[in-house]
Amino acid sequence: MLESVFLDDEELRVGERIDGSLGQAIHNSKIYIPNFSQNYASSQWCLSELLQIVANTSISKGNKDILPIFFDVHPDDVKLKTPLYRNAIQKLKHKKKLSNEEVDEWRDALMEVDAIKGWEVKKYKG
Repeated sequence: MLESVFLDDEELRVGERIDGSLGQAIHNSKIYIPNFSQNYASSQWCLSELLQIVANTSISKGNKDILPIFFDVHPDDVKLKTPLYRNAIQKLKHKKKLSNEEVDEWRDALMEVDAIKGWEVKKYKG
């Protein structure tokens, strides 16, 4: 069986619909590696992708895994215990006029992923 890695900046072609291709790639993947960064929760795309990832993993009956990377953020940021992600989501909600239900789904997805042991990577400040 041929295995491949999907990177959206390399795999998506100019003029191609992002939502369809990305959704299909998420559906077909067996391993997900979300990279949680300082600005992750400021992106509606990132949060929507995470929601798909969590949904696909939960229905896979153990056949799909999430391996989170916490890049220059602490797991408590992702778990919404600090203002970093909480404030970003709140700003996004007001800016895009999003429903409470959609925002609550994102929060639940973040909490679920944060329960998984991941790698903490600090930004090199040289």
